Amino acid sequence: MLPSAEALKDIARDYWPSRNDDTQEPGPEAHRLHSLWARKLQERASWDALIEQMKQEFSEDTVADITATSDACFRCAVYPSEASVTPGLRWVLVGCASILAPVFTVYRVQFEYGVQRTLRQLELEASSTEVAIRLARILESTLGTSLIPLALAKLPVPLFVHWKAPPDTTLFHALFTSTPERIP
Repeated sequence: MLPSAEALKDIARDYWPSRNDDTQEPGPEAHRLHSLWARKLQERASWDALIEQMKQEFSEDTVADITATSDACFRCAVYPSEASVTPGLRWVLVGCASILAPVFTVYRVQFEYGVQRTLRQLELEASSTEVAIRLARILESTLGTSLIPLALAKLPVPLFVHWKAPPDTTLFHALFTSTPERIP
């Protein structure tokens, strides 16, 4: 069951500071996030199973675990095979499962490949493409989590999530990542 907006905001407040600390010293929120990650990394069997299931489901594509413990989620990516993309442009599908709340999201990032990789577009809404729908089903069934609606994910929160500061910080940033466009 999807937690309410207020419940999600309360959860986020436990892990991200409401004021900016100029000293850059980790506060109690950072210590709580670090402790939670230590537990979640010990209990990652369901995430590993999800990655294996994705590799079978998307066998024509490249599947990667792109989790970074500085974020508040496990993250995976589906990189399309070279044969299925427009030369120079590539959409990468990303799935995120929050470690703070039983919610997930699916979004897409488009890059242009030339001399260097350039970000072209970021779509935070779980797209209606067939691949996104399949990934969402796998996340929901394997992890027992709920898809967070975009309207809820876009709610502002008065928190500092890495370099994201109010009023630009949203529940998406607090529950998943402050840099969704950064993927390997």
